[in-house]
Amino acid sequence: MDPEIEKRARARIGTTIRDKYRVDDVLGIGGMAVVYKVTHRNRAELAVKMLHPELSLRENLRERFLREGYVANTVKHPGVVAVVDDDVTEDGSAFLVMELLTGKSVHGLAKANGKRLPVPMACAILDQLLDVLAAAHDKGIVHRDIKPANLFLTDDGTLKVLDFGIARLRDAMSGGVSATGTGELLGTPGFMAPEQALGKQNEIDARTDLWAAGATFFTLVSGKFVHTGENAAQLMVAAATAMPRALGSVAEVPPAIAAVIDRALDFDRSTRWPNATAMRDALRAATQEALGAPPSRAMLSPNEQAAVPAPTPSQATSPTTFGTGQPVSATTMFGAAAPPPKRLGLPMQIFLGLLVACGLAAGVKMIMGTMASDARNAAAPSVAYTSPPEPTASAPPTASADPSALRVDPTAAATHHAAAPGGKKPAGPVVVRPGGRPQAAPLTNCDPPYYFDADNNKIFKKECL
Repeated sequence: MDPEIEKRARARIGTTIRDKYRVDDVLGIGGMAVVYKVTHRNRAELAVKMLHPELSLRENLRERFLREGYVANTVKHPGVVAVVDDDVTEDGSAFLVMELLTGKSVHGLAKANGKRLPVPMACAILDQLLDVLAAAHDKGIVHRDIKPANLFLTDDGTLKVLDFGIARLRDAMSGGVSATGTGELLGTPGFMAPEQALGKQNEIDARTDLWAAGATFFTLVSGKFVHTGENAAQLMVAAATAMPRALGSVAEVPPAIAAVIDRALDFDRSTRWPNATAMRDALRAATQEALGAPPSRAMLSPNEQAAVPAPTPSQATSPTTFGTGQPVSATTMFGAAAPPPKRLGLPMQIFLGLLVACGLAAGVKMIMGTMASDARNAAAPSVAYTSPPEPTASAPPTASADPSALRVDPTAAATHHAAAPGGKKPAGPVVVRPGGRPQAAPLTNCDPPYYFDADNNKIFKKECL
């Protein structure tokens, strides 16, 4: 930007235009005009677009600027900035008074996101743009300068198309060769249709705007121009002579959506979409097919992305890089993910840890006790004991005092143990009576409450103590 133009523009801050518009700030400076934020004497905040003084000196340009400023009002669409007044300043600069917008230009939005926007967001922008163009074309108005810098997204998600009629003013300035004004050359050639780059004025129509709309989408999702070139002149030559690149060759876009854009960018305007309505309807159908929902304002806000259904594997070209060329999370594209489970506090973690440790210790102690008991039982010899001899008819039953009446047969005991079901020990020690078969001694007989071991030692029964 020329420092002298910027200095002159800022010198107006604090002054009053025509005794009713106080200049509060500079919103933007272009090659043709300066945009100011102003406050009307009735305290309404508005925007003023003022033609540079040197251009206002040319009567034909001044009159065209003021006349073309009302083209937007003819469209009668909420997506077009309304012009509420026009006049000439005390020093002769023509100006238009318009509604003041709050939000961000689409160009600035893309720049803030690494020069690329997610495919759903770009589809929502293009859908609104085509709706505005359909209304303008129905009135016979061709914009002729569609590009991200001329699109503004308000805080409520409404797309505003700026500078209706300014392209015609530029044509008048340059002698009718479709060139752009000073300060606007960079970028604009990247959105020129072939017939416009060639300066074929009689061929410029609604399809010229559709080419620029397709080129805008192309740039928003890929970060690149349709054609390649190191400078504006090379881009202009490429636009006039070269076939456009396919969108799918430079960006990951669902095929159905890419097909809509590729047709809009056809070099031959007779094979492009016939009108903005047809292209808009095709875009809506393709977005429904690819994303599971038609374009909507919910797609324009990261906070509203949850309203957009996630594409199925058959709809998205890549589940991890869909629409951006970079990995994206569910939070960025389709809403916040489920929150992670809550963790227990440290005191509760310590308590539960001690509880588990105590449980393990008790279990180990029980197992070790059982193993030790089994080991003792396996190591102890099988001891036989019995009740007194059975009485006979000739004598009453008496307790035998002869130790030889009872004896332990280790072999028989081992045999009986092994023969037990499942290898388990028998119910009690094995008793061998003279001339009899091994029998298990009852464990509940406490009369007497003792027995004699192999060395004839008296052993008291534990269960009878």
